[in-house]
Amino acid sequence: MSIHLACLITILRVMMKGNVQQGLIRLGLVASSTLFIYGVMFLDNALHIWPAFGLDYSTHTAIALVFVAYFIIYKSRLMHLMVISMFSYALIMVHQHYHTIADILTTAVFILPALLLIQSRKFTKC
Repeated sequence: MSIHLACLITILRVMMKGNVQQGLIRLGLVASSTLFIYGVMFLDNALHIWPAFGLDYSTHTAIALVFVAYFIIYKSRLMHLMVISMFSYALIMVHQHYHTIADILTTAVFILPALLLIQSRKFTKC
């Protein structure tokens, strides 16, 4: 099962347990996180931030981190599994020559803190 589907299932389970509002908030935060990472991609494409350092913004890493952040915030007992999953995904990307380790690490270091902030709702009134 993909991490994307697992995330959707956990949100649906929250809603089915009678907390529709909380489920919709979580879904909205995942959607906001997704918009954020694609916004960074468009910004990088326009300003060539990663290429200025000889790197490539890893949209693959960023989208995977949207769902990793969700599980870190809402299902922390799965955090170790998420780290293993992300590490494995990174190894596959490097093996298939999609991205370098530096691409993946710089994307993760920049993106993950923002995603954790978005999904923890620290800046919202919810």
